[in-house]
Amino acid sequence: MLSLAGDKYHLSRSTLLRLTSAIGSAAVFGLLAAPVLQGAYWPSAFALAFIYGFFFVGGTGYRILIAVALRDGSRKASASWSGATTASALAALVAALLLQLQSGQAALLVLAAYAVAINIAYIPVKFACVEAGCCHAHRRDPVIIRNHDLRHVEIIASAVVLALATAALWAGATGLAACLGVGGHLAIRLLSRWSRERMPGAGLQDEVKGQELVPLGLVLAAALWMTAPY
Repeated sequence: MLSLAGDKYHLSRSTLLRLTSAIGSAAVFGLLAAPVLQGAYWPSAFALAFIYGFFFVGGTGYRILIAVALRDGSRKASASWSGATTASALAALVAALLLQLQSGQAALLVLAAYAVAINIAYIPVKFACVEAGCCHAHRRDPVIIRNHDLRHVEIIASAVVLALATAALWAGATGLAACLGVGGHLAIRLLSRWSRERMPGAGLQDEVKGQELVPLGLVLAAALWMTAPY
């Protein structure tokens, strides 16, 4: 009975952490990117937070929606961080490219806001993994992970990347903030996938592995391109 109660407690904490990830990152994105709309600040922030949340949450639950639509109980129907990252990264990329036609600084601000938001989102998600007991390392490198818990390494690394990107944005180096935030998160995801043996093409599973790596790479490439001197 105590064990059952404990399981429910852990489940509720995991759910709360994932909700915190989605809501918190959407709020941060909206607050940081609001100036690009050139309107009243708070309505702009709310609108952008809603749009970001729509893509983030939609991407998170794409496997659930597919399983329901196909009525296939055998399909994996858990929440997907890869889907959330893929959908939100592509949305931020498209928005930045459209804004680039009018204002390069506005385009970089969108990418920098995304860079900060995605790292803010990842930290509570990793704490949720700790609560749920998932996402352990299956292989270890001799330098970064070694005998440490992969999830703790990801949390600490994300906090460092977040601090660097936020400091750069605060200092007015918008392009640097975008490059540091997105590049750092991409590196963390590569380490995570390598450690868990879930790199693209690693075995046959019921999902496409590493689907977030290409969108993150494209966002990083766009940030580098927009930042590079002409």
